[in-house]
Amino acid sequence: MPKTLIVFLIALFTTISLQAQTFCKGTVLSLTKEPIPNASVLIKDSNDNILQFGFTNTQGIFSIQTESEGSFSVEVNKMGFVKQQQPLTITKDKKEYNLTFTLEESVEELEDLVIEIDNPIQLRGDTLVYDAKAFSTGREVVVEDLLKNIPGITVEKDGKIKFEDTEIEKVMVEGDDFFNRGYSILTKNMPNKPLDKVQVLRNYSNNKLLKGVEESNRVALNLTIDDEYKDLWFGDISAGYGLVSENRYEVSGNLMNFSKKYKNFLTYGLNNVGADNVGSLEGMFYNNYEVESIGQGSQLSQIMGLNGSRPSQLKDHRTRINNAEHVSLSTIVPLTEKLKIKVVGFLGFDENYAFNNRYSTTSVGDTYFENTENNWFKSHMKKGYVNLLATYDVSKTQMLQLSSVWNQGNTNNYNNLTFNGINTLERLETKNTFFDQKVTYTHKWKDKNVVLLKARYFSNKIPQLYNIDDYLMGDLFSFDADAMNNDIRNEKTFAGLEADFKLRQKNNDLIEFQVGYEYNDQSMNTVFQLFDDNVAFRPDGFQTDSSFTLGDLYVKSGYTWKWNTFKIGGRAEAHQLLNQFTTLNSNKKQNPFYVNPSVNFMWDVKPTHIFNGSYMVNFRNTSFIDVNDTYLLTSSRSFSKGLGAFKLTDSQMAKLGYSIRHYLNRYRFSLNINYSKQSNVLSSRSLIEQNSALSESIFIKGGDTYGINFISNFYFRKLKSNVKVESSYSVSTSFNEINNSGLRKNNYGTQRYNFEWRSNFKTAFNFHLGTEWTRSKVTSPDFENSYTNGFSFLDLFYKIDERLDIKAVTEYYYFGSLDKNQRNHAFLDLEASYKLKGDKWTLGLRGNNLLNKQNFTTYYVSDIGYSSTSYRLMPRYLLLTAKYRFSL
Repeated sequence: MPKTLIVFLIALFTTISLQAQTFCKGTVLSLTKEPIPNASVLIKDSNDNILQFGFTNTQGIFSIQTESEGSFSVEVNKMGFVKQQQPLTITKDKKEYNLTFTLEESVEELEDLVIEIDNPIQLRGDTLVYDAKAFSTGREVVVEDLLKNIPGITVEKDGKIKFEDTEIEKVMVEGDDFFNRGYSILTKNMPNKPLDKVQVLRNYSNNKLLKGVEESNRVALNLTIDDEYKDLWFGDISAGYGLVSENRYEVSGNLMNFSKKYKNFLTYGLNNVGADNVGSLEGMFYNNYEVESIGQGSQLSQIMGLNGSRPSQLKDHRTRINNAEHVSLSTIVPLTEKLKIKVVGFLGFDENYAFNNRYSTTSVGDTYFENTENNWFKSHMKKGYVNLLATYDVSKTQMLQLSSVWNQGNTNNYNNLTFNGINTLERLETKNTFFDQKVTYTHKWKDKNVVLLKARYFSNKIPQLYNIDDYLMGDLFSFDADAMNNDIRNEKTFAGLEADFKLRQKNNDLIEFQVGYEYNDQSMNTVFQLFDDNVAFRPDGFQTDSSFTLGDLYVKSGYTWKWNTFKIGGRAEAHQLLNQFTTLNSNKKQNPFYVNPSVNFMWDVKPTHIFNGSYMVNFRNTSFIDVNDTYLLTSSRSFSKGLGAFKLTDSQMAKLGYSIRHYLNRYRFSLNINYSKQSNVLSSRSLIEQNSALSESIFIKGGDTYGINFISNFYFRKLKSNVKVESSYSVSTSFNEINNSGLRKNNYGTQRYNFEWRSNFKTAFNFHLGTEWTRSKVTSPDFENSYTNGFSFLDLFYKIDERLDIKAVTEYYYFGSLDKNQRNHAFLDLEASYKLKGDKWTLGLRGNNLLNKQNFTTYYVSDIGYSSTSYRLMPRYLLLTAKYRFSL
């Protein structure tokens, strides 16, 4: 890391600590000297106005930050106790004041205390509440647009949402979850106008009976609706058509109702302008966290891939040449006071096109060659999904949940490939059928003890059929082939049971204990064939007919201790595995036993200053692909093979972090240091030639990875602006073997710097600007290469009056290692909207890629060489749009 960066981070971090505000601290006790938790503590001025507030923790301790100076009063309220006040005089010379309150029990029942503060951000326990209207500029169309304005929330390109460093678990509306981790469908389509508040639920529990019992670091969002939109049907319909450009269109519609009796969200859309109104569906289809269950991450992966790659640096709509259509419905109905049913359905169709040219150079030892590829890619995709969730409250302390998921998809991919002047056609058909059943019973007793009984079964099938018209692998096989295909039958079943105990102690310590058994059964059959004049040849060592079964009997336990502001947790997972790998010629078994220990701590140095760390040792069992002892075709010219034996890989990871935050999240600064060591790891031994590549797994000692990152967010309340500064640095080492080179040591280093400023003025003009620069360096035994890439943007918003709104988006990309004529890329988009009288109709005009940039070229360096890829972009177009809002 450059010395200047280190000095900058230390100086900034030190400055932040030195600028700590004045603290009013104290303890609230009863007459018997028992601490009183959850008492409200208010700092009031002479006119009885609330300036700041806070709550006591479980030890009766409170700490409140304030910027004010002068004479005030501190008031303490708690249900069942007599209110008490003490005077407080704050001067600029003193930074900390300590008070003690002793409350008498009240013989009268007090009314609930509601704290109302004219503040766009409010704190209610673990919940941060943002006033949606305070963060709206009037230009937002959907929920996702509004979330981008809220400090601490980041919306990534694929629609995933993060709060600070944590990915959002779900996005709910009025307390109900519609799409679990597929929430992008909601945030990308639901209009923002009905929103009242955006609630950030920290320490969130998916299971309501676990609230206050488990140690959770999950975060969820809850959207509340204005009263005028409750108990009625409302939505919008929009349509757009291209002007002075080739045929372009975009149509969408939403219909929703959020009442107490039932909730519905229906969305529909089709477009060929590159818009993604769905986002990643994997979280909704497979990683369903709405029910506490087991077997997460056990889904089957496809063996072959054939897709039109897109540059990760660009926004998807610039290279997404599509024809997409989808419809989705989520309905939540409480059938009785105890039984609630949720039904989610999704049906999607998409055609995608991609065009790119790639030039690559490989230089390893005495091996040197250059390759060129031209790809004309087309994909036809169909996906269907149905999810039924039933939640039955047996009693106030018992709950039964049943989830049933069915997902089916079919994707046909075609690629008109020209490789080193040879033209051929690739075809890959992939089908996917996924059926998942979950049952979870939760029982809570003594208010702080919970047991969960979990059962799950799923089956997953992913058959694939690959064909290529011309054989491109040179002399890899002695058979004189002119075509080849690969038929894959790949399927998996999973079954598991678990009992999960969480026991919260009187001193607030937590004991956790899980015991369970998981069974995985995966089978694969591949037929790889070469053809010459309709004569088929099946090479030995390139056919697979095998199965892999894994039984995992495990016990997991953990204990979390708490002392005042310090918390430490220890955890251990013991696994007894029953591995079996069966082929036509062999039957291998292995029954390894291993323990994964971990420890973590958190210290609230101050209520808004947190120091944390963790250390863990992680053993991992080899998967089917790791064990498989024959070559599997993974692309038109590449094969991979596993170890042919069972191994346990292991790694160690450590982390230290320090963060400072305002109690209302107006600012946050964090510094994290990470280290990982791959003690025993799987790497690869490869034979690379110009026309083919064979790779097999090897078991070796791994390398180390070091990383440091700094993240800061600051919301300037008076300027109505949010500023973000980030920087990171990482160094990693890995080993591999290429063309009989012996183990090669490869070093990778990356530096990244990011700055963003988003305004939220209540004026006609607003902006969002930012820049990010990345410097990467690769060092291998054969060469050393480094490059610098940059990205900058400036979005301008101008509201001429209440009806007319204009937005300009500018982007600039820089690739330092490309030729000068390919190094710089600039884009300009414009959008104008006009609201007709009555605010029901909105007319718009949108221009994309107005500079009519035709191609976008990127540069990539690896340990064996470098490559540059030129992508065809979505051409310039103008779209005339109209939207109608309605309510029924």
